[in-house]
Parts: sequence; structure tokens; C-alpha cells
Amino acid sequence: MPINNYKGFLRMTGFCKTKIPAEVMAALEPIQDNEEAVKAYGIHLGTEMCRKILAHGTKSLHLYTLNMEKSALAILMNLGMIDESKISRSLPWRRPANVFRTKEDVRPIFWANRPKSYISRTKGWEDFPQGRWGDSRSASYGALTDHQFSRPRSRDKKLQQEWAVPLKGVEDIQEKFKELCLGNLKSSPWSELDGLQPETKIINEQLVKINSKGFLTINSQPSVNAERSDSSTVGWGGPGGYVYQKAYLEFFCSKEKLDAVVEKCKALPSITYIAVNEGENWVSNTAQSDVNAVTWGVFPAKEIIQPTIVDPASFKVWKDEAFETWSRSWADLYPEADPSRNLLEEVKNSYYLVSLVENDYINGDIFSVFADL
Repeated sequence: MPINNYKGFLRMTGFCKTKIPAEVMAALEPIQDNEEAVKAYGIHLGTEMCRKILAHGTKSLHLYTLNMEKSALAILMNLGMIDESKISRSLPWRRPANVFRTKEDVRPIFWANRPKSYISRTKGWEDFPQGRWGDSRSASYGALTDHQFSRPRSRDKKLQQEWAVPLKGVEDIQEKFKELCLGNLKSSPWSELDGLQPETKIINEQLVKINSKGFLTINSQPSVNAERSDSSTVGWGGPGGYVYQKAYLEFFCSKEKLDAVVEKCKALPSITYIAVNEGENWVSNTAQSDVNAVTWGVFPAKEIIQPTIVDPASFKVWKDEAFETWSRSWADLYPEADPSRNLLEEVKNSYYLVSLVENDYINGDIFSVFADL
């Protein structure tokens, strides 16, 4: 099992009453507060251990991941046993290790960058959506529970380094979102994932442009029309199939900018939107019971799989977490009464959260909404 976290490593070896070699502790102690360095050392140590095991004639390796597979995959790639480009996702989101959720294959897109949060909020569900989402208010799903922000971890140190900068105005906030879209930042208050995701790189230049105009993006996906399912950027579900996506954008913006988007969408009937502010003011051109599949795949000898949807009822639940992130994950990085902190709270209290779908995944252009704004 690769070392991923210093305290977790000590806790696990304590449970197992394992004797830790002195050279391992000597390597870990100086970097114990740097999670990335600890993970890198864990990958190095795991690689060297596996090389020695294989050199002595053992033909099989068993790596435990504890639902943190990146280090294990890195070890296998170091050993030349796996090609990074051949790693395929079974779904567009990582399937949880919990045996009771193995049949789950549909989720709202809003938690795409916060999978741990979604799992935490649905851990009490007895049944999970399969094949189709349906009405999220159905008793068969179970209610999405109130979110609980986790205690500070080493990830918050990366946020502190990258996001706790002086903010004099909204332009400085826009600059941070632009840096994220350019790939210059490895963390985001609205994401549990590391850095820019492969499919985001397809549209990152367009994202930079709309962030410059004050549309602060926290989630997105490009349109995809029959891309091979083993694609290294948008593929999922294994070989032999084809995947499809509707272009999707999720962002914060002022009421003035939202009004401009709504006006523009009147001439673009293929675009649907839902928007809400912290005070529950709702703006949309869809019914609250509508469920819109925004990702699907076609595979040999299978029904069509649609693992990602936009659901207005779930969006209302997600918005509380999205707005509180302004405070709990960003503003709280600053001291009390700090001008930057006050600015972030003002934005949180006045902006809308917007979900935008371009339903024409063949000829549509979701970014045309922002062309003249």
C-alpha cells in the first residue's frame, strides 16, 4: 500500500504493529507537512520495493489503494506495466470503493469536481439511480443531506499558497479564475481534484476569455460527438464504444451579467439555463422537474448509458455548498475584517450561480452566448 499521507501512515502502521525501517522515517520526517512530497516519496519507495520483489522471481503484485489509486497507478507506470494513455475510466466520474454503490451509474454534474462531497451527502441512501435519474425528490433515492465541510487538511495549505493573495477588486478575483483555467494553479476552492482536468484543456482558452468578462467558471465540459470511448481526454466505459457530451458551463456572475445572458439566450433556443442566488431567487427557461442528460455512451451489447445529468432539483441543493465555498474555502483564508475577505463575501452575497447547457452537441456553440457581452 503506497504511502499517501504521513499521519495516516503512522496511524496504519500503529494499528498493524508494523516496525518502520529507520531509513523510511528519516526520509519522511523532514517532509511530513508537505503532502505532495510525501506522496512522491511513497511512489518512489513503492516502485523500488516492487522492483526488488519482481527481481527475486515473484510474478504478481497486489497493491492496495484505499480509494486513492493515483499512487498505485504511478508505481505501475514507473515499472513499465501500464501506459498512462491506456488508463480508462469506467464512468466519467470515479466509482467509489463502497461495495454498496457498485451499481450506481448516474449523478448530477454539479459535483463533478467534488466527488467526495457527493459521496458524503448520499452515503445514507439505500438505493442509487441506475440507468436513468428520474425525479431526484423520489423517496427511492433518499434526500441529499446537508453538506459538512471537512476539517482543514494539507490541501488547504495549497489553497493558502495559491488563493490567499490581496484582492482589491472583482478584477483580481477574475484573475485567479483565469490562472486556474490556464493551468497555473493546482488547487481550487470549488474542486477536490488536482489542477486542470484533461477535457478542460480542450476549452481552456475560451474559459479564460469568459472569466475575463466576469463569468467565474467552476465546472465545464466541451461538446463531444461520437468520440471513441478509449480517448485519453474524454473517453470512459472501456474500448469499443462511442461517447457524447453536451457542452456545459457552470459559473458565478452578477445580476447584470445574468440578465445579459438571459437576453442572449432568447435567440438561442438550443441553450437551457438555470440560475439562483443565495437568497433563492430563481431564473430559468426549464421546468423544475426536467432532467437533462448531458453525457452518454453507446457500447456493444449494452443499453445506452447516461451517467451525467443536469437536474434543477439537485441544483437547488448544490447551490448551498457552492455559495458557502466562497466563505469556508476562500474568504476564511484571510484574517477577520481583511478587505479581501470582505470583497469575497460581497461577491458571494450578490452573485448568481448559473448552469448553462448547449443541447445542440453537433453544431451548437455555448461560447457564442458571451461573444458580444
